[in-house]
Amino acid sequence: MIHIVAVGDIMPGGVLNNTNNKYISQEVIDILSQGDIRIGTLECAIGNEPTFYQEKMKRKTDVIYAEDKDLYRLKEMNINVVSLANNHFFDLGIEGAKHTIKMLDALDIKHCGAGMNIREAQKPVVLNIKGKTIAILAFCDFRDETVGWCPFATKDLPGVNPMYDKYVDAQIRENATKYDYVIVIPHWGIEHTYSISMDVYRMGGGMIKAGANLIIGSHTHRVQTIINKNKTSICYSCGNFLFPDRLIVKPRSTYYSKDLFNYENLPKTDAYPYVEQTTLKLWKPLARIGMIVSSVIDDNSCVKSKYILTQLSNNNKVQLLKETYPINRILFIYKIIIKMRLYPLFILFLKCRRYFYYRITHK
Repeated sequence: MIHIVAVGDIMPGGVLNNTNNKYISQEVIDILSQGDIRIGTLECAIGNEPTFYQEKMKRKTDVIYAEDKDLYRLKEMNINVVSLANNHFFDLGIEGAKHTIKMLDALDIKHCGAGMNIREAQKPVVLNIKGKTIAILAFCDFRDETVGWCPFATKDLPGVNPMYDKYVDAQIRENATKYDYVIVIPHWGIEHTYSISMDVYRMGGGMIKAGANLIIGSHTHRVQTIINKNKTSICYSCGNFLFPDRLIVKPRSTYYSKDLFNYENLPKTDAYPYVEQTTLKLWKPLARIGMIVSSVIDDNSCVKSKYILTQLSNNNKVQLLKETYPINRILFIYKIIIKMRLYPLFILFLKCRRYFYYRITHK
């Protein structure tokens, strides 16, 4: 039996920078430590001297990074594999991406999903656990309505591993013939919603058909449901895990000051971070809820997953969520709709409802 523990998006800096604050509870650490493999998505670049990626600065997109000294928190949390296939990995440009990879290598944290060319970006993390080989692949969606903009790797150019259907299908099939199990980490979906987009619904099914045993989604900053079916498992999104509040400066870049700040005296926002002065960017309550996914591959190669909900407290500490019923109920409803194969009709219903609401309110 192989035990995999996975979490969602991680940005280890923000307001934790230059502090010794206890940022994670012992209960959560104990749960993470139970896995033979511990997976997360590093949704930021790492660097001390930010040179922002100019192609991204031309666009209305968020810019997120953490300093070198913050990266130790991944090691302290026992995360040993991270996906780099996301829309913030290149926020400090090509040199920042190289530096991030160098820092991860120094900490012996394995990574996949990005590189200096497509060969590096598509290369899986391969682990040998209890006599079985496991390939871990990561892909990032390309749609403007999902991840906005990020560079995609080509034969000669650096970037993240793209999520084009035929390409993903081929990569999964190739690795499924080489290794016992394939885990896929897609960065996909519509942010801040429990709904699974039809693109994600379709792509998830395609990944399973191609040979993926376990899919662990990220990007939405909101937890989404888990489906166990036909010996495979899909977690559509783990939401945020350790992603603290952070300082931002004009126009919308993450900021680290050499001086201590009194955050109480700063303007605050939980909206899209376009600001005119140094501002404290806060997460909305639902984006502070994350999911630890516990997946087991048994001796019959059957994968089953369950989850535990976490919460980033107002003082930016990851702890177990106490009041889980409202979120569990929502996730259960989505699970039932998907398992009954009613999801396309459900999405059509939501679109019609939004359309008629718009017509009524804009008369």
